[in-house]
Amino acid sequence: MLRKIILFGLCICSLPLLGREFPLCMYGVSNPADLPLLKQAGFTCVQSYQSTPEKLAALARAAQKEGLKIVFYPNKILGTSYEKEAKNWPVLAWYLVDEPDVHRWSRERVLEAHQKAKKAFKNHPTALVIGQGKTAVPFYDLPDIMMMDWYPVPHLPLTSFGDNVRYTKEGLAKTNMQDHPLWGVVQIFDWKNYEQYRSDDDRIGRLPTEDEIRFMSYDGIFNGATGLFFFTFNHLKKPLPQSAPAFWAYVTSVTKELAQLRPVFENNKQVANPVEVQDPLQMITYEYKKHKYSILINRSNVAQTVPAELLRRKYKAQFNRQKAAQIPPYGVWVLKY
Repeated sequence: MLRKIILFGLCICSLPLLGREFPLCMYGVSNPADLPLLKQAGFTCVQSYQSTPEKLAALARAAQKEGLKIVFYPNKILGTSYEKEAKNWPVLAWYLVDEPDVHRWSRERVLEAHQKAKKAFKNHPTALVIGQGKTAVPFYDLPDIMMMDWYPVPHLPLTSFGDNVRYTKEGLAKTNMQDHPLWGVVQIFDWKNYEQYRSDDDRIGRLPTEDEIRFMSYDGIFNGATGLFFFTFNHLKKPLPQSAPAFWAYVTSVTKELAQLRPVFENNKQVANPVEVQDPLQMITYEYKKHKYSILINRSNVAQTVPAELLRRKYKAQFNRQKAAQIPPYGVWVLKY
């Protein structure tokens, strides 16, 4: 998960959009006992690195009871006694490979993994995660769903997450896959806990702040994400609620907020913005159930003055974020009227 030729004549058959589902998923879930807590936090699905078919089956059954979906590696199930049962699991997608661009997989190898999964589970989509939006080998047209993970905190500009989502969207468009789902993977881990390949072997990192998690999530949506995953549930070899309870509260504050807006994103009826904004401000306005929701983000590390006309309008600020003359650095406002 951590980063550090076109095949002419082949039939790459993919599923269309999964309706307008906007998943909110947690990476690295292993214990069925954690699922109720994740559902309470607004998550709709879980990804697992479990390698034992028996444990994956137990997790799948528990997810079904909780009304959650699952994202598993298909090769852990293929050829086992659980393959037949898995056809009825609540599969959001089969997870083909982690970052083929980083691990130098060829298009042929990725395509083979996709075709094996589709042969066994013809009614389930496949997903592929790439480690950056632009890849030397174009993988964009191989899976049913494209995912992109990019973890900028604290090394890189926070906006580079949204930028890489946009690059991925552009890659999909170039391969005529622009209507396929695109899921962004948001950083909720500390880089100090992972190998960084630095020449001085100095580990640099920290956990993202609540505002950084919130900004990356919305910036991903602004740049084309049709779902969000969060990497990862474990911290210091324990689940976040136990190892970092205060940080877990930050994460779930964001995911509960996004869960409230899922129907708005899934309906996806975009309308004209009430006012014009200039970079680094960006705005999207949705209409849903006779209400309008304007989302304003500041893609800058300094506060920005918002249009006076917006402040005069009778929008109600959502999620305890008050309108003011300026929006803070990497700020996000959700306004409803």
